[in-house]
Amino acid sequence: MSAPTWEDLSIDELEEHVRYHNRKYWVDDAPEIPDESFDRLVETLKRRAPESAVLSQIGPAGADVDVVDPQAEKLAHSPAMLSLDKAYDEETLLKWYDKFEGGVVVTPKVDGVAGCLRYDARGHLHVAATRGTGAIGEVITEQVRRIKGLPLQVEATGIEVRGEAYMPVAVFERKFKHEYASPRNLTAGALKLKDPDKTADYEIRFFAFDLLGEDFDTESQKMARLEALGFEIPEHHRVERDQIQATYDDIAARRSQLGYETDGVVYKAERIGEQERLGHTAHHPRWAIAYKFQGDAGESVLREVVWNVSRTGAINPVGIVDPVVLSGATVTRVSLHNLAIMEHLGGEAGLRLGSRVLMMRRGGVIPNMERVLEAGDTPVEIPAACPECGAPTERQNDVLMADHKDNCRAAKIRQIEHFVSRLEIKGFGPKLLEQLYDAELVTTPVDLFTLSVSELMGLERVGEILAEKLIDRIQGRREVAVDKFLQALGIHELGKHVSAILAERYDSLEAIRSIDAEAFAEVHTIGEVIARSVTEGLKEQAELIDALLEHLTLVFPSPAEEPRVEGSPLAGKRVLFTGAMEAMTRKDAQREVEARGGQCPSSVVKDLDYLVMGDADMERFEQGWRSSKLKKAEAINAQGGAITILGESGFLKLLNDGADQ
Repeated sequence: MSAPTWEDLSIDELEEHVRYHNRKYWVDDAPEIPDESFDRLVETLKRRAPESAVLSQIGPAGADVDVVDPQAEKLAHSPAMLSLDKAYDEETLLKWYDKFEGGVVVTPKVDGVAGCLRYDARGHLHVAATRGTGAIGEVITEQVRRIKGLPLQVEATGIEVRGEAYMPVAVFERKFKHEYASPRNLTAGALKLKDPDKTADYEIRFFAFDLLGEDFDTESQKMARLEALGFEIPEHHRVERDQIQATYDDIAARRSQLGYETDGVVYKAERIGEQERLGHTAHHPRWAIAYKFQGDAGESVLREVVWNVSRTGAINPVGIVDPVVLSGATVTRVSLHNLAIMEHLGGEAGLRLGSRVLMMRRGGVIPNMERVLEAGDTPVEIPAACPECGAPTERQNDVLMADHKDNCRAAKIRQIEHFVSRLEIKGFGPKLLEQLYDAELVTTPVDLFTLSVSELMGLERVGEILAEKLIDRIQGRREVAVDKFLQALGIHELGKHVSAILAERYDSLEAIRSIDAEAFAEVHTIGEVIARSVTEGLKEQAELIDALLEHLTLVFPSPAEEPRVEGSPLAGKRVLFTGAMEAMTRKDAQREVEARGGQCPSSVVKDLDYLVMGDADMERFEQGWRSSKLKKAEAINAQGGAITILGESGFLKLLNDGADQ
């Protein structure tokens, strides 16, 4: 069965995961997923719900805890130790760069434990603390005194040095890798040991990257001063706009040779005056940004591009590269995804064979071609016909498609493979499915339910015991939840989230198959593109659905509790929420509306009754500020609409009205 992805989650589920993993990192100091996975989670939420209030709560400010622990010694940070904004591509980085004058200072982003060191009027280390919530950290002075190479006295007075404690990879490999998961987690634990003398056994180091209490004109001057005071500083480069991507590529390619874990590259505006002009948000300084890695990186050469037919009929490019070791695995194949991504990688000249490329294993799992470092000589040719059935190809937006012939082997096998994975019929891997298809025993998912033990035993390496197990597994899927069945059809956009919505809103498959695309588009988190894809896909798969229903029984979820409609002014009303609220989350607010017989569309529609925002945004609205949703609502009202724009206080009054009736 394919592993679930963040794309399979609903918006509410994504928000819950972001809150949970943000807290595990910032509060508990015990992250459960790699940074790369958390970044992908956040990017998924940002793309699918760009106005989610959770996006403004990422980092220490969103930890949502009482930051003052009366049982522990704390240190207030002034100014706060903020997080860094993040970029994942060159375009985002360049947009950030264009907001200020002058060059940038570039350093690897050390994956360690951030903290501060304060030196007294005599230059002695007086107190040290973790970043903690960003506003308040935990005092770890005695543990920090055991950090190798850290100056305990400096020729300066009343300064504060900020940086990152880390464990060198060589130390981790030599002493700890068989017992612990990562250098970062081990560093965090070492700095919290009750016996400070034991901290020395972990050979922690400290990179300094900021200095408070002295004045500078540039970041370069600051780094030079830190080094002169005896602090270890990370490698740093002063570069201009045309060099920022090349610097990232260079550090990414040398990532495994740096001697410490790093998860990206940090860029800071060189001029301190520009930093002061830009200022900061509650979450991050506007004058700095982290261009994040997505996994272990290395260089290779693109030798060939082969074309694979997917279950949806798309013909996708796959790159064949010289072997390169990433995250401990040897990689020789890499998905190029679709035509647009492939073309973007190649630039104006197009992707070429023989190109020297930067490879990355994102999250330590998925091989990805990040960038062409040096173009090759031979252009990649886009096939004019399906490599399996010979049907003519055509470009549809960013995807190479074909009107595949009925006997297109690859498309059929991918469809069956997807079906068994979604229904969790174990044992039917790609090789067995290829045998079944070539033997004309299973050419559609329907054929699985007419297989016999004797037919399976006729295949290579399938004995009686295995054949009986496989048949038993098929028989165990004669009764299937309707959402699983819908996912198994392989319809584009009909994944876990959408199928769950359909199963909850409709009580029969007939009702689902007859849904109206326009009405479905107004369901929260759906939208026009998904609605159109799902409704058209259900019609196209009508013959397959009818055939499968002869062998399967679909199970619908139990009816939900009847909404509390009586006496509520929200009964029959359509309510949309925008921005952040204080009294409750957007998810809880939507539930309250639906419990009172109302609906929550995903966008501003003509028959919307209420557009609700937090009271803080309501004040901005009354002073002339307008978001895109507000502008659209006012445009509808100007054409005769009747959308009421409410602050959170007004919405809470609506909730309470009629509550006791």
